[in-house]
Amino acid sequence: MIHELTIGHLDPVALQARRAVATSPLDLVVLDQVAAEFPGLKISRRDGYVVVPWHGRENAASGEAFAARMQVLTGCMVADRRNGRLVDLAAKVPAV
Repeated sequence: MIHELTIGHLDPVALQARRAVATSPLDLVVLDQVAAEFPGLKISRRDGYVVVPWHGRENAASGEAFAARMQVLTGCMVADRRNGRLVDLAAKVPAV
């Protein structure tokens, strides 16, 4: 099964409906700096948030590391939008 991580300041109600709605955009300067730390990682920039590969995808470990770094630097959320939930990267299991 293919999963992606959705990273940003997301509306939790929209997330439960498996939609990504940014409540505020990610800091583009920080995003560019962190992206430079992960050359070759496919980062899809969307409307105020980004999507990176995760389970079942190429560069899954890099996607997870990128998400963790963004979360530390920006305080953003990391979500498994396919399942409508936040991801606890510290525990490496989806948070309910």
